Amino acid sequence: MTDSENPSIPRAELGANMRASEQPESLFNKVAEYKGVGHPIDGGDVFDWILSDGRTRLRGLPLFDELCWRMIGKGIPLWRATFSTPTLHPQFLGYNYRWWRDRGVTEEFHIRRGIMETQDYRESPIRGVMERGEMVRHRLARSEAAEAIAAYPILGTLRDAGGTDYFATPLTSFNGRYQTTTWTTDRTGGFSDEHIAAIRRLMPALAAVADARVSQRIAGTLLDIYLGRSIGPRVLEGEIRRGYGERLRAVLMATDLRGFTALSDRLPGEELIELLDDYFEAVTQPVQSEGGEVLKFIGDGVLAIFAVGSRSEAEATGAALDAAQASLQRLADLNGNRAAVNRAPLRVGIGLHLGEVFYGNVGATDRLDFTAIGPAVNLTSRLEGLTKRLDRPILVSDDFARACDRPLSSLGFHPVRGFSEPAEIFGLPS
Repeated sequence: MTDSENPSIPRAELGANMRASEQPESLFNKVAEYKGVGHPIDGGDVFDWILSDGRTRLRGLPLFDELCWRMIGKGIPLWRATFSTPTLHPQFLGYNYRWWRDRGVTEEFHIRRGIMETQDYRESPIRGVMERGEMVRHRLARSEAAEAIAAYPILGTLRDAGGTDYFATPLTSFNGRYQTTTWTTDRTGGFSDEHIAAIRRLMPALAAVADARVSQRIAGTLLDIYLGRSIGPRVLEGEIRRGYGERLRAVLMATDLRGFTALSDRLPGEELIELLDDYFEAVTQPVQSEGGEVLKFIGDGVLAIFAVGSRSEAEATGAALDAAQASLQRLADLNGNRAAVNRAPLRVGIGLHLGEVFYGNVGATDRLDFTAIGPAVNLTSRLEGLTKRLDRPILVSDDFARACDRPLSSLGFHPVRGFSEPAEIFGLPS
């Protein structure tokens, strides 16, 4: 959530090249670009449009793009506009929309955590707007703006490219920070008092719609983070009744970290959390890359699911096996780094099974868990437990092996706790 960009860029290149950070891994990342209306719109009161048609028909980039063109249609001489909002996300501090009249595009940026420690942020003219809800205006073409331009390089960039007036105003506060808009014109003489009044008149309507949209986005983001990318949207769309779900054929994957109890007894808390984060990342990323879903972290264990759905059982089992092997490779790489600093290696066991589960809401009346249950889940967990006794990192069931078109070797029949008959167990070829 910064407005800091590169100085001395010609106007024709300004919109395409402005960015917020020269760091190797940028904290201000462009994620989308929308080519919008491209011409002024003169149709009705803009305030009413925001609360009616704009609110119900549009969202995100299209909403902000059309708003700016409607403001131009009402005589407000916009050249550039931005909207910034904080969010709740473990990686991102907020989101930013940026509209350009000359280019006819609106861009979306993700602002990563850490931006507040950068010089870009410290030299941003909207820092006070975001942190304290201040209103800021700088008439860039006047000599009185010299001090502000010296303090905030972005203002000099805009002035050199033809900007004459810069106005920033807060919307509503969220989580201790303000949603923020900025409005810049290239009109000779800058904004008139009537233009500023017209912009300020629209802010309550924009704040009301933005609050609803941001709250909805945050809810979706948090559900995705805590429940999963497929479960989160299902819950948000209304799948919240206890006992509500579906019978699903799927591949289940259970992993467990070996020797975790001993590690937890001797490691400092911070190092133990770092270890778990690295381990969970090594398992989770391959699962998601192969179209799977992590259902839950259980202590030092992971339960994941690969729904058969539109893909074949061979494809689902292949994806799960690829994810399991990729997890082992990531852990091997991680162990190389741990060995370099004299830390013990991490070892895991992985069980894979193809079966039918109940996939939905279980739990108490007012405390539910969206998960998978059934004998298939139990067998998968038992397979993972057998990896220690059979000294194999990956074990799969006979149902999995029959469906999978990858080379697998039978390890014979073995008793499985909780099941009346021994089960044939398979592993990767030696």
